[in-house]
Amino acid sequence: MFRVAVRLQHVLLFVPIALLLHADEATPPPTTPSVAPASPDAEQALQGFKIPSGMTGALFAAEPLIANPVAFYVDHNGRVFVCESFRQDVGVTDNRKHDEAWLDDDLAAQTVEDRLAYHKKRLPDNGIEYTKFDDRVRLVEDTDGDGKADRATVFANRFNKIEEGTGAGVIEHDGNVYYTCIPNLWRLRDTDGDGVADQRASMHNGFGVRVAFRGHDMHGLIVGPDGRLYFSIGDRGYNVVTDDGRLKDPESGAVFRCEMDGSNLEVVATGLRNPQELAFDDYGNLFTGDNNSDSGDQARWVYVVEGGDTGWRMSYQYLPDRGPFNREAIWHPFHEGQPAYIVPPVTNVADGPSGLAYYPGTGLGDEQRGRFFLCDFRGGSANSGVRSFRVKRKGAFFDLVDEEQPFWNILATDIQFGPAGGVFLSDWVDGWNGEGKGRLYHFTSAAAQMSPIVCEVKELLASDMSQFKTERLQQLLGHVDQRVRQASQFALAKRNAIDALTRTALDDDRSLARLHGIWGLGQIGRADSTARDQIAAIGIDLLDDDDVEVRSQAAKLLGDLRVDSAATQLTARMTDPDERVRYFAASSIGKLGAASALAAVVTMLEESADLDPVLRHGGIMALVGIGDVDELVSLRLHHSRSVRLAAVVALRRLASPQIVSYLKDTDPLVVIESARAIHDLPIPEAMPALASLIDSMSNDDALLRRVLNANFRLGQPQHAAALAAFAARSDGTVTLQVEALDMLATWESPSNRDRVLGMWRPLSNRDREVAVAALLPKLGAMLSGSNDVRVKATQVASQFGLPEAGPALLELFADAKQPAKVRADAIHGLGKLKAVETPGAIQSALTDSEPLVRAAARTALASIDPEAAVAPLQVALSAETTIERQEAAAALATIESDTAMQVLVTAVEKLIAGEIPADTQLDILEAAQARSTGRIAELLAKYDASRSADDPLANYREAMFGGDAGRGAQIFYVRTDLSCARCHRIDDSGGRVGPDLSSIALDKKRDYLLEAVVAPNRAIAKGFESVMIADAEGQIHVGILKEETDDAVTIMTADGKLMMIEQDEIEARRPGQSPMPEDIIKRLTKRDLRDLVEFLAQRKSPPKAEDKHE
Repeated sequence: MFRVAVRLQHVLLFVPIALLLHADEATPPPTTPSVAPASPDAEQALQGFKIPSGMTGALFAAEPLIANPVAFYVDHNGRVFVCESFRQDVGVTDNRKHDEAWLDDDLAAQTVEDRLAYHKKRLPDNGIEYTKFDDRVRLVEDTDGDGKADRATVFANRFNKIEEGTGAGVIEHDGNVYYTCIPNLWRLRDTDGDGVADQRASMHNGFGVRVAFRGHDMHGLIVGPDGRLYFSIGDRGYNVVTDDGRLKDPESGAVFRCEMDGSNLEVVATGLRNPQELAFDDYGNLFTGDNNSDSGDQARWVYVVEGGDTGWRMSYQYLPDRGPFNREAIWHPFHEGQPAYIVPPVTNVADGPSGLAYYPGTGLGDEQRGRFFLCDFRGGSANSGVRSFRVKRKGAFFDLVDEEQPFWNILATDIQFGPAGGVFLSDWVDGWNGEGKGRLYHFTSAAAQMSPIVCEVKELLASDMSQFKTERLQQLLGHVDQRVRQASQFALAKRNAIDALTRTALDDDRSLARLHGIWGLGQIGRADSTARDQIAAIGIDLLDDDDVEVRSQAAKLLGDLRVDSAATQLTARMTDPDERVRYFAASSIGKLGAASALAAVVTMLEESADLDPVLRHGGIMALVGIGDVDELVSLRLHHSRSVRLAAVVALRRLASPQIVSYLKDTDPLVVIESARAIHDLPIPEAMPALASLIDSMSNDDALLRRVLNANFRLGQPQHAAALAAFAARSDGTVTLQVEALDMLATWESPSNRDRVLGMWRPLSNRDREVAVAALLPKLGAMLSGSNDVRVKATQVASQFGLPEAGPALLELFADAKQPAKVRADAIHGLGKLKAVETPGAIQSALTDSEPLVRAAARTALASIDPEAAVAPLQVALSAETTIERQEAAAALATIESDTAMQVLVTAVEKLIAGEIPADTQLDILEAAQARSTGRIAELLAKYDASRSADDPLANYREAMFGGDAGRGAQIFYVRTDLSCARCHRIDDSGGRVGPDLSSIALDKKRDYLLEAVVAPNRAIAKGFESVMIADAEGQIHVGILKEETDDAVTIMTADGKLMMIEQDEIEARRPGQSPMPEDIIKRLTKRDLRDLVEFLAQRKSPPKAEDKHE
């Protein structure tokens, strides 16, 4: 009855599009998108691709038939459905484009409605500009069979609501077209065959709670071997109401599945950042490529297991070091000491994993059997393409092997194998936003195309298998092509052919056919409860089969169908010789909640000894499904750490406060796993026990950060006192002692973002005096500690205006052995305190031998006696050291007096006359702009008018010298709105999308570095600039520019060979675009720019050999 009701609901939602559009009159119709006209560019670009030997490529479709292809699907008749996006950066935005207030709103959002509300609040005209363009589905067809598309229709459009997009996934199945476009999973139908959908239904709504990063959308549509629809979402999160309740996680990406009618939606796995595409291998294993977080971490190849959590949280993106993701090596492949609650990646591969396909078994040749093909999208064609590899069993887990790069020099977004052989690739062409261009290429192997199997597969896939006899369908279950096997399985399941599927599962000597028989029985069992007993008996028999894969899938089948009577047999399989069988048996025990299997689960966990993360995960899921909290608590006495770790993770999954008993464990890994659960979920009832560990002797960073934060969040006087005592310890970890002091500094007005996780977890304001009372008794001990603790303690004391800090600050300044920065900070602190020691210290510091100290003294003097500071600041403007000149200009800008104003007037006059050193020009300009009235305003206008209109760097040249390399490093590595490290590598840290900058300053001057940021397309790095050249004989040459002289141009062609073309022979030439965003300069102040240039100007590491992929 329930299933019928669900299906009725979805039928009722299936309404004509005209009615939907009429009902949505609040959203204006989109503007017709700009699509580039037809040109020879697409054909010419083909010559620059690297493709495997023995294969040829052909253009199937290009602009104007398609544009901005995010993803596509080729149906069994060869029709191509293309997801086109015209909303990148003009309708679908990115948190990097907005300020901290916007980010706060995004982190706080719990529903799509929350996101829409703050968009309307923060955007002009309620965000109506975001509706200007739409995403859409285009249907492209080759109607005359010549291998080129000749017909294109807009299959579905007007996906242009503020909250919508990107439309990034499409698939056709049984006449339905499924389309993922945040916030909906759509089902579209074309009932009259005109190539335009006339019905659409939202199957589910509530995806995309947050903005996060562009591209972190709904995608990955694929029909699994179990006959269910699978799809994914990036870390924009979800809050979806289903008939069974609510699926909610605004913090991470996930993989979902549901029946083809939308019923029984469930989360398969979570903790992903951006799992763009999904692919099943021949044995029903699901994999995805997951993007990195632009912080030196690497993209992940993930085995997607039911209930798996791979550890990413969206809020980590906005922590400078990505928090636990980097600190606790969550993105690393499996290793000792890794958090036990995650299922780690198989390995790290690619930089921008996007489209993904598994070789179906025919179309390119037997040498491709077992291979995955993964698009690596890096923003530019010069270093993008497709990677290929296999996976190899390793217990219940996998290794990645046999990696190759079959296709390269193409900005591929998606890949799929065609029904008539060969493989299709979509080409985004250039950049990140889409240029109104797009191509679909078809690559084929001449040898494979001549094989009769290619014609056979084409004919079978285009057939209506519902008309086939059962015997033939049963035979096709063993076909060499995965798509044919699956289609015949689905046809048998649809006609309830239990006997045929059973015969195949039990008796067939074809291993893959047997698996399809089991999967088909599972489809029937889910749809028809009256058949479950019969199917259950078959599954139980198969548990004793000789074939490992058959036993594995039989165990999975029994769990999926909730066959309680199979508990005994599944329990026995947890001692199976094969780890894969043990994993599926344990997972199914969890689905059954079979308490009788508890002892066997514990034994399996003990014997596996944490050597196989998937096997451990299976045991954990069994413990969670059994759900006996008392038994889980009692396992704290078990002698095996592996068992205790699994019990902790199970209690985490059950959110049980009784997890506190494991905080007393003797093994540090068990303790920290308990702390992660209590703090990160959180489990509020257990937080006091976590906070009490502050007196422990542990030096584990992951543990102590959570212990400190527990005290900070609990917020009582005793917790403030505990933080102060921790900061004053003589044996503490300096970084964490500074963290404890910073907690006291922000005690009164804590951030709404959690200090460890970055999640939106608001705290109310607290009494400042609580922090002061905690700090005072420990201040002496802090000031006798390490330099970092001492400096931080003085800063906090100065912030609180504690006169007690005066003598300590004076002592710091007077200690000539201290670094200049520490002594300068002491002077700044005295200036803020205005303590009795301040005047004398400043006078002494004005004549100090250290420029940094002298500069600090003048700034401090400006704060306590502005007029007295003007004269020494005027002198300092002509000082020999950069820091003194810069600090003097900044201090003068704070003084509101005529004398200070006159000093600035003179300084700007010198600037116009070219008499100000290059490293101080920006400082003079900023000081003048802060006092831009009268004569100064006139001078500033005169200076701006003097800038050369022909110089693209004219408005930025004052940012070429004088920066702070330390701040520049923070901009490069930490600023999420820039994400420099996502693409660029420095000294083995960062991405590989763009050029390695470790040695950039060895042969590049500052003007080059400035231009590379301000106008990236004017200075594309060597080895990354693609070029297309037409020679005097009409030949087109495409490649990567390697060298250019007055006489010739040398390019590297797609096959890796160098070609020299004489300049006199070049008739036309067109450069490619830099993948670096053109508007990055809009996100930088000139001071930011100067600091970044300074940081880059110091990158002089010895050059290394070029990476083979770049």
